[in-house]
Amino acid sequence: MSEQVSLIAERKPVPRMAVGPTKATQPHLAVVYATAAGEVECFDGRPMTPSQQVFSKYRTRYEVDLRPRQRSAVLGRNPLVSRDGVHAFEVRVDFCFRIDGFDGAKNWVRSGIDDALPVVHGYLTSLFHAAGQRFAIEDSFGLQMFLNQKCAQQVLLAEGLIIYGCQVTVAPDARSKAYLESLIEAGRRETLGQAEHTPNMGAVVRQGQLDSKQQELQMEAAARQAKALEGTRIDSEGLIRQYLNTHPEDAAGAFEMLRKLEEARFATAELQNQRALALFQAMADKNLVQAGDLEVMRQLLTDVVGRAAGAGQLPAAGTPQLPGARPWDAPTAQLPSAAASGPTQTQSHLQPPYQEPPYPQPPSPPYAPAYTPTQVTPVARPAYAALIYLVLDESAPDCIEELNRGLSDLHAALAAAADVSAGIRLSVLGMAATTEPRLQLETVTTATRTPILTGRQGLSYGHAFQQLRTVVAQDVGVVKAQGAQVLRPIVYFVTGGAPDETDDWRAAHRALTDATGNPAAPHVIALGVGRAHTFAVRAVATRPEFGFMAPPHQDAVSAAHSCAVFLRDSVVGYGRRIAAGDPQFSVNPPDGFRRAEDAY
Repeated sequence: MSEQVSLIAERKPVPRMAVGPTKATQPHLAVVYATAAGEVECFDGRPMTPSQQVFSKYRTRYEVDLRPRQRSAVLGRNPLVSRDGVHAFEVRVDFCFRIDGFDGAKNWVRSGIDDALPVVHGYLTSLFHAAGQRFAIEDSFGLQMFLNQKCAQQVLLAEGLIIYGCQVTVAPDARSKAYLESLIEAGRRETLGQAEHTPNMGAVVRQGQLDSKQQELQMEAAARQAKALEGTRIDSEGLIRQYLNTHPEDAAGAFEMLRKLEEARFATAELQNQRALALFQAMADKNLVQAGDLEVMRQLLTDVVGRAAGAGQLPAAGTPQLPGARPWDAPTAQLPSAAASGPTQTQSHLQPPYQEPPYPQPPSPPYAPAYTPTQVTPVARPAYAALIYLVLDESAPDCIEELNRGLSDLHAALAAAADVSAGIRLSVLGMAATTEPRLQLETVTTATRTPILTGRQGLSYGHAFQQLRTVVAQDVGVVKAQGAQVLRPIVYFVTGGAPDETDDWRAAHRALTDATGNPAAPHVIALGVGRAHTFAVRAVATRPEFGFMAPPHQDAVSAAHSCAVFLRDSVVGYGRRIAAGDPQFSVNPPDGFRRAEDAY
């Protein structure tokens, strides 16, 4: 309604010395006279005669337009907000207005208003005020019916205007329309997905049946093949014979393979024979072979050569005789002397046959204790498993060094106490423009690497909460599958700044912490240092007593140090309680910190 609609067609002084007849007015104009004191009079809309004008007290003559007007207006400056307080309606009004006869013309002149549209706009704005709060943004038709009922009757305003013929059209504004379109599209996708679910499931089941049948046929074929090969030797000749059975057209290839096999065997036998003879010759040259060893060594040599040539054990041969030696002669030092044999030589046959002494065993050292296997006492796994996630701000450069030092202390404390770390699963995430894992969820031991934070730009709470939503749900399922009783996960959220203005993180935070939509919803303990916003820290914490802010006068480095000490003591203390069988969780503020709700 930017254009003006003036209902005063003409305004001029009343002449005193009129010499001719007064100008007649047009049928749609009403002549109104006004005095200097503000008295207004309309003589049935007719102008005064010249004689009346001479002695008249009226000083100004107005010609008021009585014709009806029709206009359209959009309530843009004062939009109607919907029930949720976020979205707004776009309201368009088509209306008619006119001056209410001669009395209305006098009231209009008396009001001193020239443009009629601001008067109409003010009336409609007051009439429609707060009407949108009755309706949801999806119910624009209901609001339209309500407004049309309110302005169905014509209304006479004190300024002399009659407003009638109002017709209201309501629609969501552009932003709300985009929101509704996204909801409709999401519903359409859901309906389409449900419709496609049945055939997709049928296809998966049918494919599974086909795969199962194919696997069954393959297993039957393998079983038949194994049964057919039961009588076949699994050696070189047997494999070549099987190849000839399955490929009778390639007999030449089978014979060629057999020829190469025989050549390889004879070459190997020759080489082994030469090595064995060389070894035997060297042992004989150094008097390492006695007469009694010849038979055993001969048998060993013939077995080696026979196996290398692919044959069985070779037949035994006669023991070769060394010159001047009798089989199994006893050493001279151990034979009985003539003096010891008695008075006659006939007693020699009474001597017992010679027996070789057993090979001496190396004596055990007298100081060597008896071997006792080391008994390793395993660490008892607690009945509960606590999943703890540290989400640490990597966009605050002043805090990185202290937080890394705190992570190193926490790692050392958990690795040094296996009974404490047994009930803790720890994960570390670095938060900046994106959230990156620095330590995947695991039980901290001496073999676990120490997580290290890296300074990066940007800060997005929303990306961190989306990452947690996915990771926590997966980790809970994995740990439950291991047979542990999983406690509600705990997230320590340390921030040293404010998120980007474009970061719409509240929806992601709600999806993470809403237990009705996320069965693995964690407790979130929020710690704010440096440039962190108190309201954001309070909103991130899942309970008022879980949100803490550093004192405003404390520098970021010392605040980060307090946070690091708090994280170490809190995690290790909770691990000790779990090891003692107490799964209850409690938290005290870091040194010098105060609750975020008290820092407003």
